[in-house]
Amino acid sequence: MNRRQFAKGGLAVVFAAAMPRLASAAEGEKRMKAAVVYYSWSGNTRFAAETIAKKAGADIFEIKAETSYNGDFQKCCDEAKPECQGKTLRPIKAIEGLDLAKYDMVFVGTPNWWGTMAPPVRTWVTQSKDALKGKTTCLFQTNGGGGMQRVGKEFAEVVGNAAKVLPPKAFGGSSIKSSVSALEAFADERMAAK
Repeated sequence: MNRRQFAKGGLAVVFAAAMPRLASAAEGEKRMKAAVVYYSWSGNTRFAAETIAKKAGADIFEIKAETSYNGDFQKCCDEAKPECQGKTLRPIKAIEGLDLAKYDMVFVGTPNWWGTMAPPVRTWVTQSKDALKGKTTCLFQTNGGGGMQRVGKEFAEVVGNAAKVLPPKAFGGSSIKSSVSALEAFADERMAAK
């Protein structure tokens, strides 16, 4: 094909020949549909959840307790600590619009309270165990300096064999707003893990 022929229609021929290959590649690379489900008392876990959801192109849902914890830090601690130590399930509100059947991947976010999941998160995971069957799940948590502690292990125990559980990740709560790149990298890595 000479320059003149290419200019008059050769480009269209080249693109037409390439289209079937491009279409079949796109069909073979179906992206996982993800949801981020989280509980946040202070706003740190909310920030992490929003950042992860944005990067993963995920829908986001907030877990809310039927009775909110006190807004005063010390009073919240007095109320929540016995629940955490007893692994108590705190009643939660139904999450409007969340249908786990629509998702392949579910990120779950919690603050680390006394080395474990916040009670509303434990409640949601316990109640959602059957709906998580066949899904890929991944926990992320924010903490005040305690690291992962038992949070990831207990999350995996509650989920059990219902879902594939990817390695969890802990993020420092006080530095969460300067951790955007780490949160985005976490979302990319977990979405690629399938």
